[in-house]
Amino acid sequence: MFLFVNDHYWLHATTKKERKMNIIMSSSSSTSRNQLQVTHVQSQEGVKVCDCVVPAKERICWKITNPERRFWNCQNSMTRLRKCSFFEWKYEEQADGYYKNLLYSLKQKLDAKEELSEMNNLRRRIAEEQYKVAKSEKEVHDARKAIGRYKMIVALLFACLALCVSKLRGDCS
Repeated sequence: MFLFVNDHYWLHATTKKERKMNIIMSSSSSTSRNQLQVTHVQSQEGVKVCDCVVPAKERICWKITNPERRFWNCQNSMTRLRKCSFFEWKYEEQADGYYKNLLYSLKQKLDAKEELSEMNNLRRRIAEEQYKVAKSEKEVHDARKAIGRYKMIVALLFACLALCVSKLRGDCS
């Protein structure tokens, strides 16, 4: 699901189907440097309640400025019907920029490998479909050749039948 707030933000999927959908949906905006990837975390301890009195969700930010930084926000904040703007960092910001950059670059490499894997799967599926099309085209070509042969046989049979009929008429007269 997408939420547009100044930058491009998107929710990281938890199931394989959702991950595929996110790869497809995010591929067009993958060049954006201000993309925020958020991961939902299942956590019951210390659950915050947002301004609209709904249990807030713990998420993980993957923006370059805050890689793997956990935060709380309203469950409705990632939907189109955004009603509550509750947001709170779970922990204080880590000061060491080296580890931030390292985490972010490792996450980018992982995402690139996942995209490459998905592209390879799509290429394999394209090749399989092209093989099926070529096989079907060959079957159509072979069927047309067989139909042509049957037409010749039918024409020869009619010619033989006409010859026999003409001989029979010639013998009867």
